[in-house]
Amino acid sequence: MTGAQVRVTGLIETRRALEKLDPSLKKILPREFKEVAELVARDAARSVPSKTGTAISSIKTSSSATTATIKGGDKYAPYYGWLDFGSREPTTGGTRESGPWRGSGSGPKGGRYIYPAIARNKSKILAAASEAIVKAKRAAGLRS
Repeated sequence: MTGAQVRVTGLIETRRALEKLDPSLKKILPREFKEVAELVARDAARSVPSKTGTAISSIKTSSSATTATIKGGDKYAPYYGWLDFGSREPTTGGTRESGPWRGSGSGPKGGRYIYPAIARNKSKILAAASEAIVKAKRAAGLRS
């Protein structure tokens, strides 16, 4: 599993059609999708262990007219990937001797925080994406 995804069929075509009607509509979908990503990011953040809160605050969202993205880790929390996905010892390649992946060498294929949050919220994501399209259509003066 390379990652959890939720695909909305026909989204690109809908976005293009709406933009032909009114170019200002291209701002509506990214804003709506970012709200959905933030909902999932908050859910994921509740599961992340915290000593200082740095790993939690490194969970960020972004969006475009066709996608919403959630990422964990930044220059202050470069270890986030290890928390979520596990790793092997960098020098020997052997299994870790400490931490959440002690003895295993790797974590769950789907990670522990972000991808499970996406899976838990799949129905909310689909409903919110559908509502975002309805809002954009209304803004364009179309019936839903």
